[in-house]
Amino acid sequence: MREMFEHRAGRIYLSMLLLSIIGMIGVIFSGVLEQKVLVFGFITLPLLVGIVFVLVWLAAYLVYFFKFWPYR
Repeated sequence: MREMFEHRAGRIYLSMLLLSIIGMIGVIFSGVLEQKVLVFGFITLPLLVGIVFVLVWLAAYLVYFFKFWPYR
């Protein structure tokens, strides 16, 4: 983790992950997940929020480790 703080792309990557965690906590405590809503007719809202959370982490991981990884 120390190596990630030493360059700008690593700090951006870690801040993106931190912001997504803060966003997920905000969604949980706002009560949005308590609603009984179907998205596209078959995806529940908690499942959609979880999928979006995982996709944000996956995109951040792929961009950082394939484009900005300093130890190639």
